Amino acid sequence: MQRLRVVFVCLTLQVGVLAGVPMRPDEIQELLHQINQPAAAHVLPSDADEGDDPPAADEQERLS
Repeated sequence: MQRLRVVFVCLTLQVGVLAGVPMRPDEIQELLHQINQPAAAHVLPSDADEGDDPPAADEQERLS
């Protein structure tokens, strides 16, 4: 998937070159660098990952 994304970006840049869009080499290098950076994912816990319920008050007294 990563390789397909890089190929797509390179093809898009090539179409821009053929269309006459001005692109500086440092901008292209920065774009390719950003593509290769790992993305941080924010994962929300599901209902199954909540864990056990805390013990009730009377159970806490028995455990003490």
